[in-house]
Order: sequence, then C-alpha cells, then structure tokens
Amino acid sequence: MNLKNNHEYYDVKNVSNLFEIIENKKNKMPKKVAFSYREDNVIINKTYGEVYNEIMALSAYLAKTNFNKHIALIGENSYNWLIFFMAIILSGNIAVIIDKDSDKSKVNKLLRLSDTKIICFSNKYCSFIKEILFMKTYKLEDLDKYITKGRMITGFKVEVDDDKDAAIFFTSGTTGPNKAVVLSQKNMAFDIVGASSCYDPYGPVVDYLPFHHAFGLITAVLMAYNYGMPVLISNSLKNIMKDLKEYKPQTIFAVPLFIETFYKQIWKNARSHHKQMLLKLSIRMSNGLLKIGIDRRRKMFKSILNEFGGNLDTIICGGAYLDKFYIKWFRSIGINILNGYGITECGPVVSVNQVENYKDGSVGIPCKGVEVKVIDGELCVKGDNVMKGYYKDPKSNAAVLKDGYFHTGDLGYVDDDGFVFITGRKKNLIILSNGENISPETIENVLQRDNAVCEVVVYPKDNKIIAIIYPNEDYIGNQEYFDDLIYKYNKDKPKNNQIAYVELRSEEFPKNSSKKIVRDLIGKEK
Repeated sequence: MNLKNNHEYYDVKNVSNLFEIIENKKNKMPKKVAFSYREDNVIINKTYGEVYNEIMALSAYLAKTNFNKHIALIGENSYNWLIFFMAIILSGNIAVIIDKDSDKSKVNKLLRLSDTKIICFSNKYCSFIKEILFMKTYKLEDLDKYITKGRMITGFKVEVDDDKDAAIFFTSGTTGPNKAVVLSQKNMAFDIVGASSCYDPYGPVVDYLPFHHAFGLITAVLMAYNYGMPVLISNSLKNIMKDLKEYKPQTIFAVPLFIETFYKQIWKNARSHHKQMLLKLSIRMSNGLLKIGIDRRRKMFKSILNEFGGNLDTIICGGAYLDKFYIKWFRSIGINILNGYGITECGPVVSVNQVENYKDGSVGIPCKGVEVKVIDGELCVKGDNVMKGYYKDPKSNAAVLKDGYFHTGDLGYVDDDGFVFITGRKKNLIILSNGENISPETIENVLQRDNAVCEVVVYPKDNKIIAIIYPNEDYIGNQEYFDDLIYKYNKDKPKNNQIAYVELRSEEFPKNSSKKIVRDLIGKEK
C-alpha cells in the first residue's frame, strides 16, 4: 500500500465537448504527431493539425448529406474509423458503435434496436453489409474521397450541443441482452478530463483494444489524445509484440486477460531458456532492494522489458477484475499496473489507481468530479459522465437511474481513504437454499492463481457450487490434478462455501468482443 493525501489530481484543462479537445490540440501543437498506424507494413504519422483538418472536412461532407441521423460504424481499429467517429458526431449526427465481429443477424438486431439506417463499414470484416436492405453506406476505405468532397464545401461550422445524443455504445451482454447506451459529448468529455486528472503520461501510447468498446475508444484513444501523447493504433493482436518493440511505448491500455497472458508468456520464455530459477531469485532480490529504497528493476529485468519496447512502465488496466498478485508481480520487474473500474454507462471510467496513490486490490479513487456511493451493497455513481440513458428503454432506465445515481449492478465498498473495491457482480451472486449469498468471483480469483488454470467459472447447480475449468495446455484432461486442487481449496472453507466438484473443458469459454466470459451461456452450450 502506498498512500498520498486522498483525491489529489493532476491539473487538466477542462473541456465540455469533443470539438474543444481537437481544437485545443490543433492550436497548441499542430505539428506534433497525434496518431501512428501501419499501412503496408510502413508506419504512417498524422499530426494534430492534420487530424483536425481531416475531421472538419469529413464533418462538412456528412453535415451536407445527413443531419441528426444514426450512423453505424463497423470495422477494425483504424485511423479512418476514428476520423469517421469524430466527424459523425461533429456533423450533428449520432455515431452507433457496433462490434466488427458481429454476424449478420446480430448486426441487423443492433441496427433495429438503435433505429439506424446508415452504415460506415470496412470491407475486411463486413462484406455482408451490402446485403442488408434499405441501408445507405459509406466505405471506411474511401475516407480520402469524402474528405476531398468536404474540402470543397464552404461555410461549414461545427454547432455543438454538449447534451445532445452523440454516440450509442452497446453493452457487452454477458448477463443479458445488449442495451443501447446513449452518451453525449458532455458525458465523454467529462470522463476524459476526469480520468486524465488521475494519470499523467510522458511518452507514447499503444492501443490495441477494440474501438467498439468504450474503454478502447474513449479512454485508450481520446483520453491519450487529450494528454497530447502520440498513439499507435494497433489493428491486430498478432502484431502487438512487434508494435511494442518498434514503437517503444511508455503506456499501454489492457484488459486483465492480456495481463495474465503476458505473465504466463514471460514464465514460458524463462522455462524454455532454463532461467526460471534465476527469474524467481531476481524478483526476490528486486523486492528486497525496493524495501530499502534501491531501484535496479530497469537493469535487472532489461531483457524482459525489451520485449515490451524497453520504455514501458505503466499499464492502465480495466474491463474486469484483476488479481492483485499480478499487480505486485509486474511492479517487481518495473511495470506499474494501474487498475481501474469502469462501465459503459459511466462514460466509461469511474475510478483508477494512481502511480503514487494506490491500494493493491482496489480499483482506485473516483475520477475528479465523480461520486461513488454504496447503496445496499451496490456501487452507485453520480457525475456528468453518467449516460443519458438506454435508447428507447424507459423500463431499464427506471431500474438503474434513481435519485441522481446510476446503479452499476456491481457489489463493493469504498474504504475510509476513498478507495473503491469490487467484490462481485450482483447478477452473478450464488444464492443457496439456506439464504447465503456467495460471490463466484471471490472463488474464481483464488483458483485462477494456480498455474494449471487458464480460465475458470464458478456457478450454482442443484444447490451446490460447481467449478468449470479450462486448463492450461500441459494440464488438459488431468482430472486428478484438479480434483486435488479443489480438495485443497475446500480444506479451510465452511461447508456451504465449498466446491462440490470440478468439471474440465477442452476449449476456451465463450467470450464477447471485450474478452469477457459470457456467463449466461455456461451450462447451456451443446
């Protein structure tokens, strides 16, 4: 634990909409690189001035051809996607963000749910879009053509209404159907400034999280843009290690699945070179030196850090629970993991740990201007980052928006120092016949630490607690090992909290595009 005075924030210029963000950067640093991306294996750079000009030209074109329309965006992470997103909003339209990996049926469903009849799409993922009837389409690959037409339009001026519907994001649907979350520019700008006040990067950023997820777009891209730090847009996880080595970022944004994958890959490499004992010894030595104020991590773990580009010192992690074990371990080798908490309906970031103000196991302090309150064990949020509501869904809105607070559905508490802790998901609670409530996440987090466990889900069956495990490669089919693991887990647990038995899977759990396990499908798969 390392504490400063509670709720100390970095000084960040306030903005009330997305236009102010791009205009400020254009005025302050027009020639500085804002985005980098690969094109035919060559890195292309775009400055803040170029980004502004291209957004304005496309906005002019879209404003002339459409106004106050719902325009869907479907495609892989790309510079073109980002320019379209900003231009759709600044032209007075509403951007509807759809997962690029959705099938035709899912896309049709989301388009109907959001009343959308115009689509900007990438051929790489969405060749079936042309089969959808009554749709006006734009191709992301034709960005330059639309920009050229927009530059010939005179008299266009951005008319900003901070509170107007600006974007629709769809919830992941891990515990129910997708909901259409409506965010205004004010919601997004407030969240960007609030999150920026908790972290102050000093070097390049790499983002490989999907843009259709609010964390991957608003936080990992637009917040980094607001920092004034160059962002490398990585459009494929296959290239992530290559991108890290070449771009040498200081900060990356990640979800827990990738933190766990990085950890396991580091140990796999150590074992393959017969250096696992040396790594264990080095970590113990590093931690010992840190206790007496000596930091040799960058030198001691140089070969590992070089795999991440050599300059990486901070990973902002969100999207799901992350065991504090990983936070401590990566800190030992010189990488700070700042774990945070967010939800699409809150713009998305609610809280985050800071470099010098953190508690391991927590999800940090609320962002500047955000209030977190616990009501009947549930975390509730108030602030200008909270969504306008679910699109045309008054029943759901009434269920979650009460007395000025958004009820997150997440269970947790806020300690005396103002740090937020998550203990589970309200909908995931296991309620036994004796009335006892058990959070499956608390059990899963313990089992997940075992090196043999790749993924685990705990759920109720016949009034018993069951664990389903997808093992790591070397342990697939080894029922005896996992029976013993469950026996050890149960030894010091009350009878009602014990796991009745464990089932093994031969393949990964089904996941949504945010890499979260879809719990509703567990036990229902054929």
